[in-house]
Amino acid sequence: MGVLTGKVALVTGGAKGMGKAIATLFAREGARVAVAARRIADAEAVARQIGEAAVAVAIDITDRAQWDAAVAAIDARWGALDILVNCAGITEQGTTEQVGEDSWRRLMSTNLDGPFNGCRAALPLLKRGGAPCSVINISSVFAQRPVPGFVGYCTSKAALTTFTKAFALECAAAGLPIRVNSVHPGGTETEMLEQALAATGLPRETAYAHFAKIHPMGRMGTVDEVAAACLWLASDASSFTTGQELNVDGGSAIRP
Repeated sequence: MGVLTGKVALVTGGAKGMGKAIATLFAREGARVAVAARRIADAEAVARQIGEAAVAVAIDITDRAQWDAAVAAIDARWGALDILVNCAGITEQGTTEQVGEDSWRRLMSTNLDGPFNGCRAALPLLKRGGAPCSVINISSVFAQRPVPGFVGYCTSKAALTTFTKAFALECAAAGLPIRVNSVHPGGTETEMLEQALAATGLPRETAYAHFAKIHPMGRMGTVDEVAAACLWLASDASSFTTGQELNVDGGSAIRP
């Protein structure tokens, strides 16, 4: 038996990168997993790879109605939800002087409003069973230690981190067995990282080396390392942990 046997999870951004790794690991550990992506075909492809434990759902996380429909579908299929992982997110480059209003709104709508919509939509089903539940919001080390040139991304992730803590306190104050935590990856080998490297305008090797230098361990992380941290937060092993920031960043947040 896996550590998530009997649990039901919903993972956004599940078609690639961290989200795919999280959904795959959760299923391997016994969970039934709803793989969510903006395009249903992308979610279906991952669900097929995972097998019978997974189903695909389409969610544009900026659209509350799509969240409601996805949660209703999970309720109809499995009658429960124990784990919500808000992994879907975007990054765009820009300083305070340079960032366009459209970019700023897009970052906030996706990285902050999306998880907020998810928590609002999922809360009734999380509450209904009365069993211990876990909400995991994927933030970023840049929420704790911002870098120049990504003002919208850093701000949106910092806001998500504060929302995570506020929601954790609300659940605890209401006596709900719902833990809410954030995971803070450093540079992680994903398509999003490749976009960030390309946005610097530097040769890839030069940009990669620059990013690696801000990680005391001297390398980027992997999606499997982030998934392993999420597994601990999703499992009963973290039963007394809520409102916390779990860094998977190679020491980046504490670098000199």
